[in-house]
Amino acid sequence: MRNYTYVDGGVLIKSKANMAEQYGIGQYRYPLNYELAGQTITAVAGDKEYTLDFKCKVNVLFNGMLTPYECIKCAPDLYFVRVGFDVAVIDKKNSAVTLIVEGDYVMATIKGTEGAVAHTWAGDEMVGTNVRWVLGCGRYVNQEFVSEDKVKAAWAPRDGKVAENPYKAVKIGGPYYLVDMKSDILKDVCAPFFTDHVIMVQDYDRCMAFGCVFGKGFDPIMITGYAKFL
Repeated sequence: MRNYTYVDGGVLIKSKANMAEQYGIGQYRYPLNYELAGQTITAVAGDKEYTLDFKCKVNVLFNGMLTPYECIKCAPDLYFVRVGFDVAVIDKKNSAVTLIVEGDYVMATIKGTEGAVAHTWAGDEMVGTNVRWVLGCGRYVNQEFVSEDKVKAAWAPRDGKVAENPYKAVKIGGPYYLVDMKSDILKDVCAPFFTDHVIMVQDYDRCMAFGCVFGKGFDPIMITGYAKFL
């Protein structure tokens, strides 16, 4: 007996979609990427160093602590990495790394690369962007960036219920932005009720997003989605 059915907007994979709400938004994500396994990357910011020693496909030694990680490849030489409950965006093309460690941002360059420039805050570059990130069949989040630090967001299927949330955005380079949106989650939406925040690399060239959903009471959920401009 097949475990899928065709629905409006795509294919619903019953075996995962029906298990719990937290599986719904992650079931269609891109496969995890393992290209960093066996590599060591040291990020330098001022007089501080942060070392990511990718021991294998599942564990990274991050500043002396062995931590599980997951990685999605966003573009050639650009990786979104969940390191436990922290995040690293590794931009090999520009020899830059942005870390979000316990909520603090570290914008660094890769050690040993001369002339490299760290990522910078996006300022008001996101303002005026009104986009829906589609994460699966009937699963999406709408984002309307209304100021440098505020975004109006709504989750399916209650996209009429809009909440104004704080966010931060880092310009990765080219069409890429790292967006960290704090969440005000309603019940009965496609994101888990205790979601704290959503962190995504948003690609406005290919209209794709790659990231992770964090919150209380569930493991972080890696996601990918495509853009529909509103």
